[in-house]
Amino acid sequence: MDSTVGEPCMSEMKHQLLNGCLGLMKYTKLYRLLCPFFIGSGVILVLHRVLPEKAHPRIAANSRIEITPQFLEQLIGFFIKKGYEVVSLDTVYDRLMGAVADRPFVCFTFDDGYADAFEVVYPIFKKYQLPYAVYVITDFPDRKSILWWYMLEDLVLQHDPVRFCYLNRTYTLATTGSADREAAYNTIRELLLSVPSEQMEEVIEAVFSPNAVDPGDYGDQQMSWDQVMELADDPLVTIGAHTVHHYNLKRLTEEQVRWEMETSKKRLEEKIGRPVLHFSYPFGSRKEVGTREFSLAAACGFSTMTTVREGNIFPAHRRHMDCLPRVEITGRHQDLTLVDLRRCGLVAFVRNGPKRVVTV
Repeated sequence: MDSTVGEPCMSEMKHQLLNGCLGLMKYTKLYRLLCPFFIGSGVILVLHRVLPEKAHPRIAANSRIEITPQFLEQLIGFFIKKGYEVVSLDTVYDRLMGAVADRPFVCFTFDDGYADAFEVVYPIFKKYQLPYAVYVITDFPDRKSILWWYMLEDLVLQHDPVRFCYLNRTYTLATTGSADREAAYNTIRELLLSVPSEQMEEVIEAVFSPNAVDPGDYGDQQMSWDQVMELADDPLVTIGAHTVHHYNLKRLTEEQVRWEMETSKKRLEEKIGRPVLHFSYPFGSRKEVGTREFSLAAACGFSTMTTVREGNIFPAHRRHMDCLPRVEITGRHQDLTLVDLRRCGLVAFVRNGPKRVVTV
């Protein structure tokens, strides 16, 4: 799920500013001067969905978490040509604990547990006999999760205007053009994210039922337990935990956070019949996870725990296994030169300054 939900305007401004800086570096190649200082021992990539490109209009918040199968193969080839070893999360742990290696590593991780992690990603990695990891929200295969962000995209693309009532207020949102659709999507998204977790289903009912958008039509976009178990049976694939509901953990009590982590770990272990040693924080930015969540995850017995804070992996991260940074690859970054900028640590440098070992 997108880590920037709820702040579309500021997120877009930051994206444009970052793009300007990256564009300058991309064409001057100055970023390569930073490589020796920021490249580190390797990189953990975070991806979400791998799907064929769709011809119809899209909502940016959803299309940005999708890359094409063709680009995934290009991405794999790019790192191999750069001399990287594609490794599992177990190997990342071993490297940080001192295992000797003569090459930098790249680890591919896919968050959430969408069906394409099995249907599209698995055949690609199987073809190359390379490892990857999937962090699974257990409500996905349990079919308890409502993919409201995709429902909302269809709603604003198929209805003009969008009308619904909530708390005695009537909403009428124009969706005539692209800008209108984005604005309508963001308005409803902010409404959904503004309420406590336990009230979200009430808002979902108010928004979607009058417009005949059925949550049941979206279940096949999530992996089934049969698919999760088939992946887990292949030594190439690591199944990691990603909580039960994918809530913003900072909004929860300590007991609720502990329950989310422990229950998801236990549920996965019961289904796949082996220990689950790796964890990814939902959303994973500084707004959603911090030192409290890091301590609670470590207490659950995970070997590695990953965020979406931009950064490469350095030997010093062995003391920070509870908050390993990753480099996010999105639909906006389907350009190998931009990937090279991130591989060399330029984006991490722009976001974090001279700090190389990104943690909290």
